[in-house]
Amino acid sequence: MIADTIIHTCRRCGSSNIVRNGHNACGNRQYRCNDCSHRAVLMPKIAYSEERRKEILDAYRERSSMRGIQRIFGVSRQTLARWLKGG
Repeated sequence: MIADTIIHTCRRCGSSNIVRNGHNACGNRQYRCNDCSHRAVLMPKIAYSEERRKEILDAYRERSSMRGIQRIFGVSRQTLARWLKGG
């Protein structure tokens, strides 16, 4: 059996001297760097890829309602409104 060891490092200073430090508001495990005191999630989730975002916006432009897009794709109306504003 081969086991790979993953060494996580701080995204700010690059140090491997990190420890667990509770959970953030979303419930994800948060870590703190002992060298620079930076706190963050080790592997943050990327919510939507550019291809998926383009697909959702194209469906909206084909005269679907925001609630319909919410039901079909599972994206919130607030997120869709922010994308439409250009944010």
